[in-house]
Amino acid sequence: MPYKFLRFGIEAEFLLTPRDGKDYKGDLRAFSKYVRDVYQSKKDKAWPNMHLDIDGSYMGENDKIEWSLTDDESVTVAHNKQYPLELVSPILHFEASYHFRDYVNGVWKVIDAACLIETNTWCGTHVHVSPDNDYTVDQVKSVARAVLYFESAFNALVPADRLKSKFCKSFYASNPNFKGKTVEKCIALVDATKDNVAVIELMNNPDRSFAWNFQNLWYGRPLTIEFRQGPGVTSSADALAWAEYAVTFVGAAIKAAGSYKELQAYTINVGGLKKFLQKGVVTGVSDANLLVRITGKAGDSAKVDGTTPTPLDKDAEKRYEKKVSDEEKKKIFVKKMEKDEKTKSAVSNTGDSNKEVAEGSS
Repeated sequence: MPYKFLRFGIEAEFLLTPRDGKDYKGDLRAFSKYVRDVYQSKKDKAWPNMHLDIDGSYMGENDKIEWSLTDDESVTVAHNKQYPLELVSPILHFEASYHFRDYVNGVWKVIDAACLIETNTWCGTHVHVSPDNDYTVDQVKSVARAVLYFESAFNALVPADRLKSKFCKSFYASNPNFKGKTVEKCIALVDATKDNVAVIELMNNPDRSFAWNFQNLWYGRPLTIEFRQGPGVTSSADALAWAEYAVTFVGAAIKAAGSYKELQAYTINVGGLKKFLQKGVVTGVSDANLLVRITGKAGDSAKVDGTTPTPLDKDAEKRYEKKVSDEEKKKIFVKKMEKDEKTKSAVSNTGDSNKEVAEGSS
């Protein structure tokens, strides 16, 4: 089923230190309010508003068209004036008439002026992607095929710590469905699935914490496929680059990953991935310079096999379990998508959608 454009959302985890030197005495909620208030006072009128969603408790009506700022207390801080937070975007549209790059650059500009932005190895950048008219089963299977086919190429483009992270595990090294099997045999398993639930059970065994997460499609929910392998970022350019990469990959997969035979037109390395990504480029929207920020991290012949995660000590394992639990509880971007699904029939075209963002940001 053709789609008009891809919707996407960015989740960026980072550590913020106020530049004004004020001591918030470890009160994360008070500091979050400071960040939100600074953004609201400095933002351009056309940019989306921001609200706090500490503990996933926000119940407002406009969350799908606003930035959400939430806590991420599983991330350790380097000093007592540093605060672990996560910024979750509104639902963004990868189309020419939608000014999503202005929104991302704008929020980063304001936060960076007010706070020192840093990350550590517990921080990641996740990108949710979904067609405007929702995924078909065939499209989901195409994305799964491409993910498995290009895993070793993906691995060559991310920092070493992401390859060993429990938050974005390798399908071949950590999923018992794929261990010891060839790429062709793994893709044959995808071919044999009949619905989204079967794809999820195949790809995310035993949990969502793989490089790509399909669990937001449970029981026919036409929501998102989530790219989880991006590292923490400190600039809007890097946030936009990882988003460009994930959105372009999903677009390419839907168009050019209908079978293993079709994928064989591309070598399993960075060069083949770069060629494949061209299938997802959208004229008038895609930014080649942003894509190169990712694909230029390794040579064309590069590929890296997946590895099992680094074992965690007892304290780190508790923090990992808390982070996974918090993710499952909050599902902030997924909740935005659920709300969008309920109201989408009332938003009949792109102009209405853009009008909704503008009105919500005034």
